Amino acid sequence: MANIKNLQMWKTICADARVSVSTSFFGLKTSAVYRPTNSPIEANIFEFAQADGLQLQHILTSRKPLSEALGNFVPTPTTNGNYMAEVCTSQDGAFAAVQLLQFEQLGYEPVTDVLIFEGDDALRLQHIF
Repeated sequence: MANIKNLQMWKTICADARVSVSTSFFGLKTSAVYRPTNSPIEANIFEFAQADGLQLQHILTSRKPLSEALGNFVPTPTTNGNYMAEVCTSQDGAFAAVQLLQFEQLGYEPVTDVLIFEGDDALRLQHIF
């Protein structure tokens, strides 16, 4: 599990009205909660090879409904991948936020906006990560 404050999408998550952020222990511990269900949000980072990253980029930027775009696709995480997905999910599965980044010029650069999903779409994303 990653520290949510270290994600590139941190500012976007903080600005979302559906998310409540609190700090404790002299500002060293930060936690986020999905307000509608009062469920804690966990942050994770996954790296993917080129093929899975491109497929994931296509799915996330597709105008199709998520269930249709995903199909049977399940990406396989790898170490030192060319693509990285920052994923925040609520423990109850009702909320998910995803941003896909690609390694370019000695760092990961965003290739998608921060995408926020709720309900069934959030559960689908939670299952593939």
